[in-house]
Amino acid sequence: MIARFTLDRLYRSAKVGVAGVVALAVAHWFRLPQAYWAAISAFVVMAGDVAATVRASRNRLFGTAIGAVTGAVFSYFCGGNWWSFGLAATATVLLCSLLNLEQSYRLACVTVAIVMLIQGVGSPWLIALHRFLEVALGIMVALGISALPPRESGSKAQVAPSSHG
Repeated sequence: MIARFTLDRLYRSAKVGVAGVVALAVAHWFRLPQAYWAAISAFVVMAGDVAATVRASRNRLFGTAIGAVTGAVFSYFCGGNWWSFGLAATATVLLCSLLNLEQSYRLACVTVAIVMLIQGVGSPWLIALHRFLEVALGIMVALGISALPPRESGSKAQVAPSSHG
């Protein structure tokens, strides 16, 4: 089944696109080294309503912070080898679990991988800081754009009738 075109769907789609462009532009303006992470983060947290965007933003921000710190610590003290990467991912999941941030561990591990495995210029601390700033910027843009009118109407979308009867 294909859903019907509605203005709500068009507005939501446009808001996601605008959030990605704004996040990318602001990250470039701040000269963040991998500005695309701001746009990706905006896309990851944008949801159909402000409350869902806030929940996703919280999980993404906490996960990124934990992953950035854990990745930097393990990279700095243990190096960027596969064993320290595996230990860092394990420690990240455990830390998220102990902090009751079960919804954050996947994104935290993604950040560990970025900090530890993607070759960057500078110390692991600088790489982790950049990643956190890029993600936080994308989240702030997504929150701002999602709060702009028009908001989701809350009504159920109508579905086009199936051609199969």
